[in-house]
Amino acid sequence: MRSNFVSKQSVQYRVWDDGQCAAVVNSVFRVLERTGCLVHHKKALELLKDAGCSVDGERVRFPSSLMQWAVNSAPSTFALYDRFGKPAMKLEPYVSNFGPTMGDTFILDHETGEKRRGVKADVVNAALVMEACANLSYASGLTIISDAEPAISEVHEVHTILPILTKPIIYWAQNIDNLRDMVEMFEAVAGSPEKLAEKPTSFCLVCPVDPLVHTDNGITQIMYLAEKRLPMVYIPGISFGCTGPITMAGNVVIGVANTLVGLLVSQLTRKGTPFIASKFTDNMDMASGMISHSLPELFLVNAASADVFRYLGIPSMLNMGGTDAGVFSQGYVFDVAMGYYTAVLSGSNINWGLGSMEAGNSSSLLDLVFGNEVLSFINAVTDGIEVSPYTLAEDVIDSVGPGGNFFGEAQTAKHMREFWKPTVLKSQGYDQWHAGGGKDIDARLKDRVNEIIAKGVQKPLSDDIVKKLDAILGKAKKRVKDNPGAATSGGH
Repeated sequence: MRSNFVSKQSVQYRVWDDGQCAAVVNSVFRVLERTGCLVHHKKALELLKDAGCSVDGERVRFPSSLMQWAVNSAPSTFALYDRFGKPAMKLEPYVSNFGPTMGDTFILDHETGEKRRGVKADVVNAALVMEACANLSYASGLTIISDAEPAISEVHEVHTILPILTKPIIYWAQNIDNLRDMVEMFEAVAGSPEKLAEKPTSFCLVCPVDPLVHTDNGITQIMYLAEKRLPMVYIPGISFGCTGPITMAGNVVIGVANTLVGLLVSQLTRKGTPFIASKFTDNMDMASGMISHSLPELFLVNAASADVFRYLGIPSMLNMGGTDAGVFSQGYVFDVAMGYYTAVLSGSNINWGLGSMEAGNSSSLLDLVFGNEVLSFINAVTDGIEVSPYTLAEDVIDSVGPGGNFFGEAQTAKHMREFWKPTVLKSQGYDQWHAGGGKDIDARLKDRVNEIIAKGVQKPLSDDIVKKLDAILGKAKKRVKDNPGAATSGGH
């Protein structure tokens, strides 16, 4: 006899089992202990040496026991919050969150299709669209602002989107000064540094530039964020046969090794700092040098990386949302659908790249709306089916009997509106398509984007907080004007 029997199994798959993940992690630890890496940061070198690392100039080798300590010290789960202090993103095993790309050079104009440099108005529109897309867990500025001071373009970006968004925000910084400005903005919205640390509403992207090399700029940002107890994601980009081994397992090993050094520095700076591990995968065509973000090897290696990070108990972020296509096309649709579906099946925590086209070179507002609908469909497919006495519906079947129909049943009336319905993806039948003006998917996506933009900001910030943000931006502008030569940095 079963009591309170309910079963609902979501769809998922793994590339590596726990035994294979253990073998990969052991390999990562051996690489860090044997080969080590370069750390271009004086204070971090002292910190690492005091913790037991072997330090020879800037070459550092790491005891496996210390790396395991760092893994155990970081939170295995945590949440990111919306502007109102409610959990908006859960970073825990098999919970998949999706969000946009960031910092793309070009944007495809949603009205004309023209490929051009992004401007501040595009960032405003992108924030409005992201806020309206229910299946995007976090938001960003999408494209680099070309009509602002280049040295503080990302400060302009955060200043522009904060009054529009309630969702968690991903951001990046050219240098520590810009990072401080943006953190000050987030603190102003939260109410205080303590409130922001208690319920973080943003996470910062920091990138090591080269494999097994950690820059002064990147480590400085990690240590600053750790001191503030603010979340960060440390993203090495690993290309097959270029910045990493051409073998899939070796590619994962060097990527995980890279991000774990950032984890260690964050935990040595402040134990318990929320950290998001990462490994972005690139396919590079050896003949042309072109990068791809949507080939099957990328999806497979990212899914395997999700297995490893889950095995370690560290939240992670992977590039699973982009396409190589430069226009909306059949290839574009295939890339997006396969990437999102693989991400959901693998249970990767944060999946980056919605809106990203041409392997991260350009972005599109139409892509955000299309991606939001695809995710809605995939969520319905992967949610599983409940098995219980109620859903098995034996009494309903018996009541209707042979040859009957279920139109008039109370159970039908109760649940008939729960089936998934499209908004822009497709029309159900010729009559509905004709009644809607016979518009193709491009036109419907464009209409949806314009509808969102026309509605404007739904939950604006107070005038007092906006004034504080303006003052912080003004301070950044003055700093750049007074010290133009010291304003930019050579990388993350």
